[in-house]
This record gives sequence, structure tokens and C-alpha cells, in this order.
Amino acid sequence: METNVEGISTKKKNEKFLEALKTLSDQDPQSFLEIAPELLQRCAYHWRGSDPFFSTKLNSWLSYDMMWKPFGEIIPDDANFAKRIDTDAFDIKMYSGPTKALLESLQTRFPQDFNQWDASIRNQFIILGMIAMGREKGEYQGALVHRLGLGSGDVRIKGSNVIRAAKIALARLAKDNGAELFSPASGHGVERIHRISNAKLAETLERFVLSHAGSVLLPPPRTI
Repeated sequence: METNVEGISTKKKNEKFLEALKTLSDQDPQSFLEIAPELLQRCAYHWRGSDPFFSTKLNSWLSYDMMWKPFGEIIPDDANFAKRIDTDAFDIKMYSGPTKALLESLQTRFPQDFNQWDASIRNQFIILGMIAMGREKGEYQGALVHRLGLGSGDVRIKGSNVIRAAKIALARLAKDNGAELFSPASGHGVERIHRISNAKLAETLERFVLSHAGSVLLPPPRTI
């Protein structure tokens, strides 16, 4: 009895294609390693078209992020920003209480002329910014280490120490203003995840860092 290929659902066909690709990757790993990146890029282009932000994320994932970040996490999140927001779009006067006090202290900690920052201040801004941009999901330690220029994602004592020192300094600043900045980190190695204490504060801090001149030090924000 012949199989009616036309009648097979798209989902079922894709399952068979994935099964075939898995078999080929097992039979000839090196050849699959060479063609897989192009296959992903072509699929992404058919789906997203010319999307520079997603293209940047995909290229980063293919280069090094795949070692610690699931592919699904680079998919654009409609809830986040398409581009860096204008400075005028962020006004500390809109906030009150510990959040406002923290933002004012962060303004003092991070002057607009980021070229004058020393290494520790630069690291603090990048770490705070990337974790905030991760919203409720947070950010992987491997991604932080890479962005800081301390390695290609492998866990290094220096990288983890820099992150720890920056978080301690920022948490102390927040505590002095009556705010709790970070949730406890979870996981190990490059897959260790760092998060802001709550989603609302993460969004506020994301707006703060994206409106700052130093936002050029951060990776592209998620797209709409």
C-alpha cells in the first residue's frame, strides 16, 4: 500500500526531516557540521527576512553561544524592545521610593561619558545591563564572560570573580537605597543564570541602560 506523502501533515513531515538529519549527522558528523550553519541561516532568512538584530543573535549563537544557550532563547521576544530607546523616553521623575533612589545612584555610578569609566565600572554596567535585558529569564554566565572579553564562554576563575565582584558592588549600592537588586543565581559553569530580583525592576533597569550612552557596550536588545 503506497503512502500518500501529500496527505502527511507539515508537523509529521518536519519530524521525518529532523530524523533524517539526525541520521546523517551521526553517519557523517564533519559534513553535517559544515552544512548545518548555512541551513539554519537560510531557514532564518525565510522566516524573518532581513532582520539585523536576529541575524546578529544567530551569528553569535553559531560562533559560541550554542555551547551554553538553547537555540530557542535567541528567538525574538515581542515583549521586548526593537531598538535602543531615546534618552528623552526615560525619566527618573516617573519613579518613586527605593527604585527612584537606586536609579539616581546608578546615574552617579555611571556618568554619560562612558569613555572615562575604569574597568570595574564598565564591567558593572555591562553585567547589570545584560542581566536586566534578560528580563525574567536572566542571563547566562557564559554570555557575560564573553561580553566582558574574558573568554569564549569557558568558565574561568577570572571571569566568575569579575562577575561576583560586580554583583556585590551593585547589590550593596541597591541595599543602601532600600532596594533588592538580584535574585540568587542558579546553575553551574557557563549555564549559571543571573537574574534581577523581579520582572518590573528588570524592565526599569533595561530602560535605564538602553537610554544611556553606554548602551553601545551592550549586545543588541531583543527585537519586536
